[in-house]
Amino acid sequence: MRKGILFIVLAALCLATTAWAGDFPEKPIQVVVPWKPGGGSDISARIIGDHMKDLLPEPLVVSNIDGAAGLNGALQVHKARPDGYTLLWEHPGNLAVAPMVTKAEFSWEDFEPVCIAAKGDTALIVRKDSPWKTPAEAFAAIKAEPGKYRWVLALNAVSHFTFLNISHSVGGLKPMFIPATGDKGRIVSLLGSNGDITTVGYAAVEPYLKSGDLRILAMVNDERSVFAPDVPTLKELGVDASYDFVYSVFAPKGTPAEAIKTLSEAFEKALADPSTVNALKEQSIIPFYRDAAGMRASWEKESTLYHKLAQENGLLK
Repeated sequence: MRKGILFIVLAALCLATTAWAGDFPEKPIQVVVPWKPGGGSDISARIIGDHMKDLLPEPLVVSNIDGAAGLNGALQVHKARPDGYTLLWEHPGNLAVAPMVTKAEFSWEDFEPVCIAAKGDTALIVRKDSPWKTPAEAFAAIKAEPGKYRWVLALNAVSHFTFLNISHSVGGLKPMFIPATGDKGRIVSLLGSNGDITTVGYAAVEPYLKSGDLRILAMVNDERSVFAPDVPTLKELGVDASYDFVYSVFAPKGTPAEAIKTLSEAFEKALADPSTVNALKEQSIIPFYRDAAGMRASWEKESTLYHKLAQENGLLK
């Protein structure tokens, strides 16, 4: 009798699991972008989400929950029910960095990786009237007069750690730090003559390059950008520093593997669609699908670098 009851229970569980996996999703999926609208994270999430509407029975709905260097939005996803209906859209420079330098009780490893969806380039920029024509000229000037020149960055965020990586690679830079959050904030600082140099996402700065108000000294990527093929990378110029905005999708810890698989496969199909590719490239964003395993390897590599930089600069909490 007991064996019969056990068999019935197990069979029911199997049927329930199969039905759940086959029916997912049954309601809209919230995609939390932990930044204000308009940046590369927000734009990439909305474009890709829109191009997935025919690949899933329910839509992806983007919500912007900013604050605390991206941790407010991440916290909401961290606390969400692990059922596949709440996702986080983030890049390593924040979810990997912030827990190292703040009192956050979680890190990227406390989420389930779904996939990498896209990436954006990073540019080292100055105003149009800057005397510097190359990174070497800029770094030499900053070294020669510590504290004189102003580097605009968001403390304890991606732009700060990009600076630390560059500084480490050129033997140490000591500019004056001008705090400004987000690409737009740093661009405004330069345009208003409140800073001399900074790094920003290429997608955000492209209009100001076309207008001539700002200039690129170099791209801060491993390879030349398809959007600025004539601009050398720092690595080409002998500076071993780079940063790609790798837009990645996380789910709460414990989200069923079936849900993650369904989502990852839908992202992969969307990113193979020429219409998605073209829509992203129009915004200077590169389609860049990597599955959960590839995503984990990428984040582990970045986290190792950030931990080293944080340790060297006394930033670890």
